Amino acid sequence: MGDNAKPPTSLKRSLGLGHVFVISTGGTISAGLFFLPSFAAAKAGPSAILAYLIAGLLALPAMLSVAELSTAMPRAGGLYYFLARALGPAGGTVTSVATWLSLVMKDAFALVAMSAYLALIGIDLPSKLTAVILIVLFSLLNIVGSKTSASLQVAMVGFLMVVVVWFLITGMPEVGNAAGSFEPFFSKGSEGLIAAIGLVFVSYGGLTKVASMAEEVEDPSRNIPLGVILSLFVSTVVYTLGMLVVVAVIPQTELLGDLSPLHSAAEAYMPAVGAGFVIAAALAAFASAANAGILSAARYPMAMSRDGLMSPSFLKMSRFGTPIWGIILTGIGMIVIVVAFGAGAIAKLASAFVLVKLALVNVAVIVLRSSRINSYAPGFRSPLFPYLHIFGIGVSIYLVFKLGLLPILLVCVSIALTMIWFRYFGRKRVTQTAGAIHHIFERLGQAADTSVDREISAAMQSHGLRSEDDYAGLIARATVISVPAEGDIDEAATRASQILSNVLGVKPEEVSDRFLETGSLWIQPSETHPTATPVAFFEESEIDHLVIVRSETGISIPGEWGGRDEIVNALFFLAGTSSKPGRSLRLAGELAAYLHTDDAKVVADASFESEVKQALLPGLEIGQYLLLAETEIGALIGQVLGELKLDQNLHIEAIYRKGEILSPLPDTVLLADDQLTIIGPSGELPSSAEISMKLLQKPD
Repeated sequence: MGDNAKPPTSLKRSLGLGHVFVISTGGTISAGLFFLPSFAAAKAGPSAILAYLIAGLLALPAMLSVAELSTAMPRAGGLYYFLARALGPAGGTVTSVATWLSLVMKDAFALVAMSAYLALIGIDLPSKLTAVILIVLFSLLNIVGSKTSASLQVAMVGFLMVVVVWFLITGMPEVGNAAGSFEPFFSKGSEGLIAAIGLVFVSYGGLTKVASMAEEVEDPSRNIPLGVILSLFVSTVVYTLGMLVVVAVIPQTELLGDLSPLHSAAEAYMPAVGAGFVIAAALAAFASAANAGILSAARYPMAMSRDGLMSPSFLKMSRFGTPIWGIILTGIGMIVIVVAFGAGAIAKLASAFVLVKLALVNVAVIVLRSSRINSYAPGFRSPLFPYLHIFGIGVSIYLVFKLGLLPILLVCVSIALTMIWFRYFGRKRVTQTAGAIHHIFERLGQAADTSVDREISAAMQSHGLRSEDDYAGLIARATVISVPAEGDIDEAATRASQILSNVLGVKPEEVSDRFLETGSLWIQPSETHPTATPVAFFEESEIDHLVIVRSETGISIPGEWGGRDEIVNALFFLAGTSSKPGRSLRLAGELAAYLHTDDAKVVADASFESEVKQALLPGLEIGQYLLLAETEIGALIGQVLGELKLDQNLHIEAIYRKGEILSPLPDTVLLADDQLTIIGPSGELPSSAEISMKLLQKPD
């Protein structure tokens, strides 16, 4: 990197479905299984088995909400980013601190638990010293890169699951032979069961960690919901069955105070080598939790820095492309927690903050959906809205109050201190001014802040395309026009609406009004060639359409169009489909990604429409073929598209017929004067004479 080169400030997409699953599972199955059962049994007796099962079920509404929010706004910062865009920067700041604390406390609990298992193999180091050493090691690992650390997660979680399955399979017969171990089942009554449910919620806190890494996940609309829900299911089953075996094998009097209950159970019925593997799996689980905790928690300072709430230093990346200062801050926070608190206190405090953050993610979904922002188009929608989300909020609040006075006080104190810090520091510097809740106020007669619409739209630029998203076809079908020097945005919108009117079958003024009503507009800044992309949604079409309007002197974007009087050289009017708004926004995001590069200059300066399209399709070439009866290509007239064949790397993207753009359907009959738009790799498009011979080959 040269001396004047800027350090990267964005994250690379390198994590697939397997990484999502192992990061969530690795951050979940740790101390809650290997260390917490004795604490849960002290609260509820044998009914602690139900506590794990019920806690997993009660976590479902929040997990579904996390999946929805992550697919709508796949950005680093996870829960902070979601809450800031829903409730505004103050709510987002409180959420970020609470979530960061819950992650740090949960993983500090895992590292304290590690000392009990290290003692079993003769490593008699002070537990706090051991935890500090591990925090430093995993912090260094995360600085090297998320792909490296996430790949290590795969190995650790794979080994963990093999040992846990072995433990459960060999232990289930013991359950049938130990019916007396479950009597009396509700030895601590219903209050004890409820207290245990609140306590073991810390076991499921790791499931939200992947939300803070959504910006690094490939195809987040698919991989995040599948990974999180699969992880919740597996974790709930493992915790419930694991507690069942522990209660069946270890007498209640011995279980209380046992800091390595899974190993004690394994010694009762597994061979010595099996009990040894349980120790190794426990150590892998604790290490996995610490790794995943630092991996995700470090993204919160980065997200807050993006909004001006923390120093810009947290945006700087290491040479490995990781947020180095966020990782260091997280490591320091974990060290402080380990040194200051004991295991029991950390478990309660971590559960309290986990419950708070789970309630808040349900609040975020309710606010964002109720705001009716068109740009909020998640790839996954949580079901039973809003009843499931209201239920999740109520349960979380109830269980926090059941944890006792200390967790309640610490939650309140942390919120108060965070608000004081925001008032006297953050509010002066914050760049994100309002949240989606202002759109609810608008419906109650107050003003909305449209900047959040644009920001949520911009978050889709981080989303990435799916295999079915036809970006090349969108550009191939696009119409390119120019407005005179004295033209303004109203003239640009009028010209674009006239073209889209013919395509959509909607009156031009209605098209223009729809763009104004949607209020979704992205500005792609550039020192020399800034552009903007207004997006609107229409029920009248199943495909997306684009009109590119250029201006030599620039067009001002006023407030009623969602701008702040910025001057742009080109406008990209994207008419999306109401049935698939997520696809339209992903296409707009892909377009915006190209317009952030030097391609924007080509778009503004190109002399021909083909040059504009070529700039937006790097590596591809567009060919236009007019079907004239008197030429060789005229042999295609009267042919049915479905009976023709092109080379695999060539695609018919559009048919221009009498001023209209038709989709190339299999039953379309080609007519005289039709113009075919074909896309293929640069240098591989056939000539007009060759195209008829290629297309008239019969399909295999």
